[in-house]
Amino acid sequence: MRYTNKLITLIVGAAVVIPQSACASSDTIAVYVDGARVGFDVAPVILNDRTMVPMRAIFEELGADVGWDAGTETASGTLDGVTVNITIDESVMYRNGEAVTLDQPAVIIDGRTLVPVRAISESFGCSVTWDGSTQSVYIISESGDHFIPELVPEYSGSAYTVINGNDPYFTETSDVSFENYSELDYLGRCGEAYACLSLDTMPTEERGDIGSVTPTGWVTARYDFIDGTYLYNRCHLIGFQLSAENANERNLITGTRYMNVDGMLPFENMTADYIEDTGNHVMYRVTPDFRGSELVARGVLMEAQSVEDGGSGLSFNVYCYNVQPGVTINYSDGSSFAGTEIDTDDGETTVYILNTRSMKFHYPDCSGAANMNERNKQEYSGSREELIAQGYSPCGICSP
Repeated sequence: MRYTNKLITLIVGAAVVIPQSACASSDTIAVYVDGARVGFDVAPVILNDRTMVPMRAIFEELGADVGWDAGTETASGTLDGVTVNITIDESVMYRNGEAVTLDQPAVIIDGRTLVPVRAISESFGCSVTWDGSTQSVYIISESGDHFIPELVPEYSGSAYTVINGNDPYFTETSDVSFENYSELDYLGRCGEAYACLSLDTMPTEERGDIGSVTPTGWVTARYDFIDGTYLYNRCHLIGFQLSAENANERNLITGTRYMNVDGMLPFENMTADYIEDTGNHVMYRVTPDFRGSELVARGVLMEAQSVEDGGSGLSFNVYCYNVQPGVTINYSDGSSFAGTEIDTDDGETTVYILNTRSMKFHYPDCSGAANMNERNKQEYSGSREELIAQGYSPCGICSP
């Protein structure tokens, strides 16, 4: 996703090789650039308490040129008059010629160059935040608006919530139809789906079978109180009626019936009606919100803006919650159970998992507890009321 007009040029390469098995937390770290989750074919890792990330993927997300000087084994990046040089296995990098000491040098893992994300990003004027409770890195550039999934309000009864005053984050538009679907990441999860929609992209034939695709987190579950009884649908990021996409694994996620029908469908219908009525083009983007190593998205960000009339005919920016009223979902693996609370008798002792950093408490089988940094994790036996009195608040996922 490109939320910024900044151009970054980075040259990266290879030398010292470290096996993935030697690294910590390699399967739980999520990285966001200006709110957009970055997909990797090699997972980020922690070395010497420093988060290391494949920089090619991050800078390409920002529209970067990528290359490598094999003679010196040096990666070089330029942004707004700042040049950074970092050499594989060297403990010093250079910012405009000035030495900066690194706690962890650049390394090669599974054929990809990984560099310390904070040192590189801050050298280019970006801010970097680490959320230990979700094992997430947030890189924020100096450009204006961006979407931060962690700041989405908790679900409170509406299938969607408006983001950024309903203004989408598009920085450029096109009147030429196209569709782009991100490559699956290292866990097999979908990324951003981005398109310029028009009558040209809409289907001319009946929708085909999509049952051959099994998106991440897919677990067959049925509840009598759900229309159609099935909890999950194979949910198109860009709906079939807009894209004519059938069994495209890069366009299908595990989505609840509620998100699919009550959350996304009204906006898909609105977009299709506009295109059919006007013949105009619509910039359209849907971004799934995967947290940490979770296999089921917490929701999707949907953005649309009509092109020929500058957005006056159609414009929205909404977050649709991947929830199902009456069901608690474990986003780590897609398992679920009926109900949103576990009742206990007054005075009964219950085991909770505490996040001492975020001051949240969870049930032990909650996905939030599973993805928690061990340094912030504490087991507690007692009552809910006692925890609240101590300043803790209940997790919004498992509702303890």
